[in-house]
Amino acid sequence: MHFIESGASYISVIFSGAVDQEQLFRALRDIFIHPEYPFKNSIWVFEGCECDFSNISMFELLQMVRAYYPKKATRAKTAIVTSTSMHHAMAQLFCEDADDLALAFTMKAFMDRSEAIAWLGSA
Repeated sequence: MHFIESGASYISVIFSGAVDQEQLFRALRDIFIHPEYPFKNSIWVFEGCECDFSNISMFELLQMVRAYYPKKATRAKTAIVTSTSMHHAMAQLFCEDADDLALAFTMKAFMDRSEAIAWLGSA
């Protein structure tokens, strides 16, 4: 399950329970239609959830981001927060793949939500 919260300066996508590929794609679709998405940085939080998806689905997710990213977006960053070393390693690989695709924004993986929020707010 996921839910989206809009804060003053960023949007949070927060996952709980078991997260599979279908749920990842549903969350991406939901944030794409959020009216503030083109203008606010985002944080994707995978703390305490069970991730049940592969690196292949992560690449497909990046392809979807690239294809449907808003043309006039001004957002610059997406943080990914995980709570286990294995999920953090997957998130780092995902961010490296995103960098290789030269997306219009920067992605970075964190294991501490407060560090991620500080990074989102930095220039």
